[in-house]
Amino acid sequence: MLLIILIISIAAAGCTGYQQPPGSTTTPQTPVPGGNTVTIKNFAFSPQTMTVSQGSTVTWVNQDSVEHQIISDTSGSNAEGAIFKSTPLPNGASYSFKFDIPGTYPYHCSIHPSMKGTITVG
Repeated sequence: MLLIILIISIAAAGCTGYQQPPGSTTTPQTPVPGGNTVTIKNFAFSPQTMTVSQGSTVTWVNQDSVEHQIISDTSGSNAEGAIFKSTPLPNGASYSFKFDIPGTYPYHCSIHPSMKGTITVG
């Protein structure tokens, strides 16, 4: 009987020490500040400049009470000639773009052109 209790105790202790394997990550369902998230608030992008690794996705989240629209300053292949362009984003909406090619990508808000930012991809 003592042997059975000892085996159960050892098995239970082994189950409580689970750790996520190295290199594994849990992806949140919604963007969190920091990481590769740009917050739009008070008619400004924060951070205004960001450096990310090739293949990273950047997400812009509008926390202003007015709409904003993100558009790249550099030429691309879409119909508007931009590399990336969001639809107008109301409060609480977000837009994400995956940066596959290294380079510097200046952008602005097409509704409020004084709002500017830059993504650098290394």
